[in-house]
Amino acid sequence: MWDRPLAEAAVDADAWLIVTDIENPFFPELVRAIEDAARAAGYAVLLCNADDDPDREAGYLDLLVERRVDGVVIAASSLGAHHREWLASPPLPVVLVNTVAEGVALPAIVSDNLAGGRLAVEHLFELGHRRIGHLTAPRNPDSGDRLAGAREAFSTARRSARDLVVARGEPGVAGGEGAMRELLAGTPDLTAVFAYNDLMAIGAMRAIKASGRRVPQDVSVIGFDDVALAAFVDPPLTTMAQSTAELGRWAFDRLSRSLSTWRGPGGPGTASPEDLVRLPVRLEIRQSTARASASSWTSTDDRSRR
Repeated sequence: MWDRPLAEAAVDADAWLIVTDIENPFFPELVRAIEDAARAAGYAVLLCNADDDPDREAGYLDLLVERRVDGVVIAASSLGAHHREWLASPPLPVVLVNTVAEGVALPAIVSDNLAGGRLAVEHLFELGHRRIGHLTAPRNPDSGDRLAGAREAFSTARRSARDLVVARGEPGVAGGEGAMRELLAGTPDLTAVFAYNDLMAIGAMRAIKASGRRVPQDVSVIGFDDVALAAFVDPPLTTMAQSTAELGRWAFDRLSRSLSTWRGPGGPGTASPEDLVRLPVRLEIRQSTARASASSWTSTDDRSRR
């Protein structure tokens, strides 16, 4: 949530920050970045945790109408029909973070998930990997772009699309572990996996180790987000790093401008269709990825000749 300037903060809360799941370490880092920017401008932040429940997120939107709220930042897992109807003519300034509302002109900032997926797979190609798994989280809108980027890397390199094997799971450690077990059972010759986020990647490493394989000697693992935990798992996780601080700063600055100019739906303070920022991501190489072994190349070649 958002408050009025601190001098008025004891009176009433004016703006909200809605996040998908505060237990996902990506979101506390985002919240901190937004709060730092807000406090520097004299605002306080109030938080709504949707607990990875789109219906709960929608309930918060309804509550906004009942409360004296000036603006909202939404970092949502998905925008369903209720969200889109509400966002088509919002009663207050709205900024979206890491999600977009199709057909609705709202200010939004997202990471370049398509490029991130492509760069992750290209890194694995450079290490000699051919048979690659991908763990996706289909309820999350950015998961489609990350998968599309992975497929684009295969197409550009003229690799067989059959060598990208996809498994689906919830976007957490347990979801990644279960999806990785599915991949290993169905595709025992894969030598690398790219996960939708770092939590799924950590779950994948658990499943790989439980199967008797080693990371990265037998299976390389790459995640997405670069949450603080990624550098401290064993082995430290290679990942696509998002600019979380910049996501938060931009979101607050854009909301602040909207708050100062808002005159109702469609008036000043709303967005143009071009008011969408895509932040680049970068590859953070650690110890969870390594060159594919010669034995894995041989087994892949043998499989392709059969």
